Amino acid sequence: MATAAPGAGRVALASVAGVLESMAQGLAVLFHRSLDSSYLYRKGRRIWRERFTARGRFLLVLCGLVGFAGLDTRETLVYQLFAFAVGPLVMAGLLALRRAPRVRLVGGLPRRLTAGRPVTVGVHVETGAARESGPLVVSWPGPDRFARGVGIGPADSFVDCAPGRAGRARVEMTAAQRGRYVVPGLGVSGTDPLGLLATRRSFRQPAQAVLAYPRFFHIERLPLPVGRRYQPGGIPLASSLGDVNEFVSTREYREGDPLRKIHWRSWARRGLPVVKEYQEEYFSRIALVLDTFLPRRAGRRERRAFEAAVSVLASIADHFSRSENVVDIFAAGPDIYQVSAGRSLAYLENVLDVLACLEPCHEPPFERVGPHLHERLAGLTTVVAVVLGWDDERQAFLQGLRDLGVAVRCFVVPAGPTRRPWDQAAHRLGEITLLEPTEVERRIAMEEGA
Repeated sequence: MATAAPGAGRVALASVAGVLESMAQGLAVLFHRSLDSSYLYRKGRRIWRERFTARGRFLLVLCGLVGFAGLDTRETLVYQLFAFAVGPLVMAGLLALRRAPRVRLVGGLPRRLTAGRPVTVGVHVETGAARESGPLVVSWPGPDRFARGVGIGPADSFVDCAPGRAGRARVEMTAAQRGRYVVPGLGVSGTDPLGLLATRRSFRQPAQAVLAYPRFFHIERLPLPVGRRYQPGGIPLASSLGDVNEFVSTREYREGDPLRKIHWRSWARRGLPVVKEYQEEYFSRIALVLDTFLPRRAGRRERRAFEAAVSVLASIADHFSRSENVVDIFAAGPDIYQVSAGRSLAYLENVLDVLACLEPCHEPPFERVGPHLHERLAGLTTVVAVVLGWDDERQAFLQGLRDLGVAVRCFVVPAGPTRRPWDQAAHRLGEITLLEPTEVERRIAMEEGA
């Protein structure tokens, strides 16, 4: 149903809030960049992360606090606590000067995970020495500017290993948001018996790229007005599940080919088994189109709606990954991103890889790329569109598809009230479903909590 436009005061207040939020984010980025440009800060952060374990950092902070509190030794006895705390640190520092043990780390961080869902992996520590390695610590140096938003725990895992007996540790990785992160690798070092300080790293894995997939929910049924159309060159577009087979050539027999495809005359002539090849020409082909437009100064509501729309498209792609349809994913932006899946063309991971790295565009795309999309979508049977609002441009784009004879199913994921009523266009375009971002998040939370 149509929704009323907000008042001018609410619009102005939302604009001011968006500007202030953008300024705060910009200042935070400048602050982090200024710190990263300092050599002393980078050096100190590296020592803090790599040479001190979690308990060592705690003890160092405790030493600083009690040392400051006990500066006046005549008025308080807190300095005695400082002496008790700094003693183990000094001994650990002397023991950390010894030679690093010869060990290596087997296993590592996952290369793919879903945002908000922790993934636990196991790593093994093996030694190349002839005797026990002594106490070891498997640790992660922490996120850098390319991995903010990624968390790995526990901070330290203490193990020991010997020839023929590997040390085992488990780490849990979580990404707050979808995206592509360059994550520093795990390292293993020797440590003192108390586990306060680490030696120089014996082994450290290189940094690796990690893709955090968008969160999505399971769709059991998604009724669509699906038909079948002629698809030229069907053999590159479909697997062996085509509806109409046309004999095109013969080839040598390969293990697993069905006997009904053997070409007996060619076998008799050549003396070797030969099978017939067919080309499938008719099948259902569905396109999923995602609207990626966000204003340049998008607020939290707009970004929340964009992430919800990506989750909806991932959920629909997950549904079709279990079907026999050929599915094309289109992201409408300055450039048209396309990936085909279904019928053995690709797996769901290929689609999620694209959605993990997808960024919003800041120019309305349908006016510029709409005609190009119409050309690509004209031969398809059904288009499922996920849009971030409802206005004349979006309605005209979908109406153009209907005029080409393509069936349309639309999902609207708005950040707020739409510019024009979308329900009045349903009788011309087809079924339109409104999904508020809160509803998408509720479905995801229900599935994750199940």
